[in-house]
Amino acid sequence: MYRTKTCGELKINNVGEKIELAGWTQKIRNLGGMIFIDLRDEFGITQIVISDKDLQEQVKELSTESCIHISRKSCGKNKQK
Repeated sequence: MYRTKTCGELKINNVGEKIELAGWTQKIRNLGGMIFIDLRDEFGITQIVISDKDLQEQVKELSTESCIHISRKSCGKNKQK
């Protein structure tokens, strides 16, 4: 299996889980210290944040519509109190 979730089904309940996603890069934004990738599949879009310097070097080779696979721990901030 090349993914555990689709881009459209990630929810706040998935924070802390190991997630594997696959899809196409729709948009890539390099803000210096972080790179943001909008990853798209047939079910939705998920924003990927890359702050690791080694991974940023690899991401610089990507272009829009590149097909990628991501395997990381899901993170997020729950704004509910």
